[in-house]
Amino acid sequence: MSAVRSGSNLTVIPLRHTNLTELEALFDQQCEEWLSLLRWDYSGPSRLIREVARARELPGFSASNSGGMIGFGYYTVEAEKCSIGDVYMSSRWRDAGADRVIIVAMLDEIAEMREVTRIESQCVSVGNRAADLAYRSRGFIRYDRVYMMLDLKSNVPRARKPKAGTDAGISFRSWRGEDFSQAARVICRSYNGEQDSLINSQYSTEEGCGALLSILTSHIWCGDFLPEVSRVAVGPSGNVAAVLIATRVAPFICHFAQISVHPAHQNRGIGRMLIAEAAAECGRLGYDEVSLAVTASNKPAHHLYESCGFRTVHEFPVYCREGLEFGV
Repeated sequence: MSAVRSGSNLTVIPLRHTNLTELEALFDQQCEEWLSLLRWDYSGPSRLIREVARARELPGFSASNSGGMIGFGYYTVEAEKCSIGDVYMSSRWRDAGADRVIIVAMLDEIAEMREVTRIESQCVSVGNRAADLAYRSRGFIRYDRVYMMLDLKSNVPRARKPKAGTDAGISFRSWRGEDFSQAARVICRSYNGEQDSLINSQYSTEEGCGALLSILTSHIWCGDFLPEVSRVAVGPSGNVAAVLIATRVAPFICHFAQISVHPAHQNRGIGRMLIAEAAAECGRLGYDEVSLAVTASNKPAHHLYESCGFRTVHEFPVYCREGLEFGV
């Protein structure tokens, strides 16, 4: 795609034609901001993205004005689904509208890919207000997400025994490799009919949940997997009733990347027990803080995390659209 211009001072060009030195500087800014705002060392995933960009194989666009590059956005395509991987604007230029122009350029390009029938944007964005207008004008549905932190130095959630009844025999232990299949099934069942399965289509199938679980336990995109902190709740028959997946996202910072309770065991205090046990283990191992993200409309989960001591540090929108035509 040729250069796209918006006004006299803004130029948007494909990433394959971008000045790599300027792009590297923006990647550095993003890593610094993630560490400051989210307490997340994003250097590992950023390094992988940079390698693709250096090979001139990263689909997306950069935005520049007379002072140089001010932002970038990229996406990936797998089968019929496209994922907007990121849209990042330098903090000085977040009200210049470049994020909107980058989104429009990407959506126009994606619209030419007839095999794509779904687009999702799950990235943790910062200050992309103009991009919101672009998504909405193209018919995307917006959902708000909340990023929360727990200070383990001042607040460790208290464990409570599950309520009496069918869950009286529930026990809690750390993650084992053989838990994978049952955990993927529990995750899928926990999202059945929930809004998160509309936001991320992988939650709608057991196969998709298995792919997500594989990313959490085998790749660095969500941090380094911590099996010793991760927890499973097991019933008397040995079946997994709930799962919490923990990762290390920075020195002394843990992230609860997935918390799922099977519907048959919900509303009995099992989720709170998982959080309390995992947080206590984090404290024993010397971690200072724990983070997690939750969809704002998931009021029960949001309330649970607040009652455990988590506090909101950042809010961001995510988007999805399903259909055969993504142009205007």
